[in-house]
Parts: sequence; C-alpha cells; structure tokens
Amino acid sequence: MTWQTLSLTWQYVEKWAQQTPDAEALVFEEQRLTWNDFKSGMDKAAKAFLEAGVEAGDRVAMLSMARTEFPVTYMAANKIGAMWLGINPKFTLDELRYQISDSKPAVLIAVSDFQGQDLSENLQALVREFSFLKKVLVIGSPIAGTEDYRSYVDKDRTELDALLAERIGQVRPEDEALLMYTSGSTGKPKGVVHTHQSIIENIRVEVEKFGFRQGSRALLHFPINHVAADVEIGFAGIFAGGCLVCMDRFDPAASLKVIEAEKINVLGQVPVMFLLQFQQKEFWETDTTSIELFAWAGSAAPDLMLKVLSGIAQNTGAGLVTGYGSTEVCGFVTYTEKDDDMDTLLHTVGKIGPGFELKIVDGNRREMPERQIGEIALRGPFMFSRYWNMPDETARVLDTHGWYYTGDLAWKDARGYIHITGRTTEMFKSGGENVYPREVEEVIELDESVLFAAMIAVPDETYQEVGWAYVMLQPGRETTEEALEKLCRKKLANYKVPKRFFIRNQLPLLANGKIDKTALKKEAAAHPAGK
Repeated sequence: MTWQTLSLTWQYVEKWAQQTPDAEALVFEEQRLTWNDFKSGMDKAAKAFLEAGVEAGDRVAMLSMARTEFPVTYMAANKIGAMWLGINPKFTLDELRYQISDSKPAVLIAVSDFQGQDLSENLQALVREFSFLKKVLVIGSPIAGTEDYRSYVDKDRTELDALLAERIGQVRPEDEALLMYTSGSTGKPKGVVHTHQSIIENIRVEVEKFGFRQGSRALLHFPINHVAADVEIGFAGIFAGGCLVCMDRFDPAASLKVIEAEKINVLGQVPVMFLLQFQQKEFWETDTTSIELFAWAGSAAPDLMLKVLSGIAQNTGAGLVTGYGSTEVCGFVTYTEKDDDMDTLLHTVGKIGPGFELKIVDGNRREMPERQIGEIALRGPFMFSRYWNMPDETARVLDTHGWYYTGDLAWKDARGYIHITGRTTEMFKSGGENVYPREVEEVIELDESVLFAAMIAVPDETYQEVGWAYVMLQPGRETTEEALEKLCRKKLANYKVPKRFFIRNQLPLLANGKIDKTALKKEAAAHPAGK
C-alpha cells in the first residue's frame, strides 16, 4: 500500500498517524487527540467491535452529536468491514425505533444525556425491544443491559490482533461503509448507503476545490446523521490530514468563541447558521482572520449573508464557495469558483466538478437545452449504492446506466452554471401554469427586511393550487404583506404571486438547517382560511 493509492476510508487515519503523529486530529471541549491517538482509539474500538460480534456488513450505530468518539467509531467500523450509522439524539423514541428497527445495528454507542435531557428511558426501551443489539455502549452513565463505552473499548485485546488483521484484509473499496438516513422532509427517512469508494472519490474533488490541506482546522457542529458531518467536513478532514474541532450542538455565540480560540480555517455551514451568528453582538468582535474558506449549501444564500461574508473576505483574503449536492451523491458535486462574483454566488450553485457528470432532463429523462428548466440527473464515482431495504425506490431514481434522478429542478446557463428552481415535488400548477417556489422565494428575499422565504402550495377552489409564502424577518426589521405583494407583482407574472403572506420572526427548521416545509404544510392544512 502506498499513500497515493489509498482506497479505504480508515487508511487515511493510518497515513496521517505515520506522517504527522503528533499533529492534532480531533478536538472536543477539553479533549485533544493527535493522529497517533486517533489511530490507537480506532484500533481499540475495532477490536472491541470484533469481540462484540460485529461481522462484515453489520451496522455500528452511534446516538450522539459530534464528539471525538464519532470519527473514531466511524473509522473503526469501516476497518473491520462494517457500516457506520449516526443517529441524532434529538429524535423522539418513535423516530429512534424506526431507524434502529430498519438498520438493525449489531452495536449501539450512545450518550446518556443530551442538552440536559436524560436519554436513559429511551435507551432502556431500545435495549428491551431490540434483541439484535449485541452490545449497547454508553458514554456517560450506563443503565441495565448496557456497558460503559470507555471501559469496554479500553480493555486489552491483544489476542484479537490476528483476527483484526484477517478482517482488514477482507475489506474492499466497493464494500458498504456508511448508512445515512435522509432528513425526511417528506415521508419516512430513506437509508442511503455509501461505499468506501464513493466517499473517497467525492472528497478527493472537494478537498481540491476547498483548498482543504494538511493541518486545516475545520469546525464540525452538524448532527452526525448528516452528510455534512459524515463526509463533507468529517471525512474531508480525515482525507486531508486536517483537524476536526467538534461541538455537540450548533450554538451561535459559542461557535464564535470556538472559531477564534481554535483558529478555524474552514467554516462550512448552512445559511441560517451564518445568519444566527451575525445576530450575536460578539460576531463583530470575533477574530475571523484565520478563516481561509467560507462554504455553504443546503439553501440559497440571502443577500445579507453574502454582503457580510464578502466584506470579511475582502479584508482577509478568504474564499467564498457554494455548491449543490445531496446525501445520495455523498455531498457536493457542483462548485462555484473562488473568484466568482456576487451575482453568481447568489443565484447559482456553480458547475459540475471534474470527472463528474450532470444533465438537465425532461419528464421522459431526455436531455434538455440550456436555459430550460428540468430535473437534475447526476452520474459519477460518488454515487450511493442503494437505499437500505428499498429496492423499488432505488430502481425508481437510479437507472441502469448509473444516472441518479434527483428530483431537483434547475436550468443550466451558457457557462455551465446551475440555477436551482426547486423540487419536482414542490412545483405546482396554478390556473394551469407551472409555479416554481424557489423563483418566488428569491424575489421575496430581495426585500431587505427578509432573511428567508418559503412558499408552499395549498388547494384552491378556483385555481386548483395557489402559493402561500412564509417569511422570516431579520431581527429588528419590519415589512408588511402589502409591501411583499407589491414586490412580487413587480417582478413576477400574476399567477406566481403568493395568495397569502405570513410574516414571522422564526420558521421551523430541520436538523440540517433547511426550512421544514412539511411543518408549514401541516400548519396550513390546520388553518385552511389562512388565519
């Protein structure tokens, strides 16, 4: 094995443990692990999983937020041919039951409490209900039927060295390594399966585009069930030999302190996170000169966000990059360039990465010309292998030629840059005309009082469906329904103008920072009169 031909995720831990053994790899609160510590912890956990009975292809699940045990157990599971799965501790018991019963992990690692909430009752229920759990390891206070994670993992298991070596030799790049459940904004979450190869090939491009280098320090506060934590930031740091500075929640004020104290170089977030940081008075006093790259995805960037970040970048030389991707394609697959102008950053998600393929297709999956709205289809080495336990759904979106049909609507300009217009499931017909919510949302966000807008379709006796717009204001700013309607009528055809505007200080968010349109639809259904 040479360091230039690594094809398994955990091999990058070995690489940096040999090349930079004393460099920091993982930070969480007072814990600081070097690459040597990371490798040692990975090997201990791998042997602990073997003793627990984890077989090749089994799942190892972790119920936690980002902390040092997250990448350690992730790489340890991969090293013995198992798949790793992150689960959000904010989930209700029913949500936990669904993902545990669907994925059937052999081992579950869990924190005993989260944000002051005691999780022991939920853990007790899982232990009682799911006999396939061979071992439940608790970080914190163990309960009946579980063991202490640290005590169990730290046992001397020298006698398992030969078995570990044997198992390592059986792992192949095409083996499944990661299971991530989609956010579930519509229907039940789907388990997305990725291989060592798809993870590595996606991140190989991202690291180059982001300028992620050996020693880069990245802030990681996304939930560990999210592709941003598992791949875009988490594995990118491992691949590049950087340092992952973990937080077990996104706290706007606390994150600013960490950025300054830890001299963060790479800051990747969803737009709402940046905006919440801007609202902190500490933001304007925070030393951000260490940041070399601001990156975002997940939703369009409001004008305010870009103005603030570009102002910082002009003083520090930091780059600004956005792009497009999904859980199924293992993160970013399109990128803007670091010298792109504000208009490009506001209205596009860049162009397809090198070695990747993208086309815009119609309802019959035929490629469409430039500037025509259609569905994004993607192909490349980043592709997920399947939806877990959902062969029909896999076949519906992944064709025999390797193209994945995303359900996202967009058009391509003459430069090859992609302009997102929404989801196929969000597009609706009003009076027989197609309405694309993202187009309307972008117009509403031109109002300087508006942070975010979200438009949903609701039934209408006359027009079949009409749009209702939910608007989140900037702190201390005001606007009116009349002003927003006037703006829309100036910029949009009549049938695109929302029938109702609801002005709010907050909008419901998913764990990944996107606006929860399912929650808005439920609210709208409960108030058919729009009251």
